[in-house]
Formats: sequence, C-alpha cells, structure tokens
Amino acid sequence: MNARFDLTMDKPTFLRWVQEQDRRYDWVKGRAIMQQMTTRDHGRLAARFIHLFIMGLDAGNWNVMGADLAVDLGDQIRYPDVLVERVGGVGKAHETNRPVVLVEVLSPSSVATDFKIKPPHYMALPSLEAYIVASQDEPQCWVWQRQNGTAERPFATDPALILGRDARIDLAAIGISIPLADIYHGMFEA
Repeated sequence: MNARFDLTMDKPTFLRWVQEQDRRYDWVKGRAIMQQMTTRDHGRLAARFIHLFIMGLDAGNWNVMGADLAVDLGDQIRYPDVLVERVGGVGKAHETNRPVVLVEVLSPSSVATDFKIKPPHYMALPSLEAYIVASQDEPQCWVWQRQNGTAERPFATDPALILGRDARIDLAAIGISIPLADIYHGMFEA
C-alpha cells in the first residue's frame, strides 16, 4: 500500500530530500508518497527487463535504468521500475522528462495507480513511445504504444494484452522484441 503522510514540499526540495531517504517515494502535487516494499518476484521482473533492454539496445544510443532515475511529470515525480531513454542529458541529474519506454511491475497495491493514474501522465510526455505493466502472478504484460499512421501518433486507448510464455513484446520504436519466456524464465513452474 502506498502511504500518504503530511509531508509537503516543492519539487527541488523533494529531489534533494529523497536522496537522503532509505525508502522509495514519489512526489505528487506537492506531497511525498512512500512506496511499498517490493517482493522477490517484483525485483526479478524489473531486473530481467533491464537485462533484456541492455542486451538488445546499443549502449551508445540508449540509457537503461532501474528505479533510481525519476520521471518529471510536472506536478508529479515518479520512479518507474524500469526506464529507457536516449543517451544524453545531464549526468548528475536526478530526473528526466524524456523517457522512451517505461515499465512498471504490478503489485496488489499499485493496480489503480499503474492502470489508471500513471498512464495519462506518462503518455503526455512527448518522448514516450511505450508504457508496459508486467504481472507478478503470471506471464502477462499490458502494453500501450504510440500508434503509427497519423500525424499526432496517439497512444492506443486500451493496452494490448501480451499473454503467455510464447508471446513477445514488440517495441518498434526502439527496435527490439522481448519474449515473455525470457522475462518470466523460471517463474511459475511447478
């Protein structure tokens, strides 16, 4: 469960303050929100996405990171589980507003946030091409991607459900295809 407490601050203060905390926090409309502790499966899935992105992308063109770099959404600062962005930016920065792919690993307490609250904010970023939500309970992911064929290139209204070990997440914008078998390897097997 995300804990909300009465700690308000502006964005620059939050970005300094959060660097000294032992726990993970998001910043939403002036308030720090503590994030829940993660499970082993949550950590494994995030690490696998990071590994697969690193193995599939040219390090000269792409940065791949875990929850250490924040996404600046204007009135919110979020720490996605996995972030892919083009190389560049200030090396000492604590946040970015130009991610190309974001991944969240679903937790019981994050369902509403990951499916309802985060998508419109993330998808408002001009740089974002794909937003992925990965299940911890079975090999399935929900993927929103920008649509080709129109000048505006909007995101699909509903995510594509990628289901089963034989399925793949095709990310044309960054030129890779990730098999769910690799993401969920060794999980849910009897």
